[in-house]
Amino acid sequence: MIVEKATERDVRFVVGHLRELDKRELLATGCVLAELPTRIAVDAAFAFVAIEDDWMPVAVWGLMSQRKGVGTGFAFGTERWGKALPAMMRHIRSWVLPCLLATGFHRVECAALAHRKDVARFLALIGAQPEAVLRQWGINGEDFVSYRWLADEHRAATQTASDQHVSH
Repeated sequence: MIVEKATERDVRFVVGHLRELDKRELLATGCVLAELPTRIAVDAAFAFVAIEDDWMPVAVWGLMSQRKGVGTGFAFGTERWGKALPAMMRHIRSWVLPCLLATGFHRVECAALAHRKDVARFLALIGAQPEAVLRQWGINGEDFVSYRWLADEHRAATQTASDQHVSH
């Protein structure tokens, strides 16, 4: 799996082949799927794509800046999402999180359909925490969970892990 900067074409391909749950989730937020590739290409602070060996885009992730220090994270993919997860996790841990700290982001948030346990696991692996249940937040009354990643919590967790490693 190769990780590259996402192009509008990459995002358009992934959006055209979305996992059903990702599609339902995006639509429940009011997202217009046909506009999403251009919006990401124009407005994202950064966006990346995982590409399989056969040069097929599998997953897209990145960040939209909301205001100084605060961003909205996003990630979605095709049915082959699971194959991209190891590369995504390595990239997020080695590049995205250090980049957030270096560029002054103190908060990143996202929302997911409340029943998405896969999203909860994914976000926990990168240090995001559930913050609130958003009752009937979706356009058809779907419940969502708001998640957050905070720079100070990340630094504290990283320091604690480093301290534990040194003490052994």
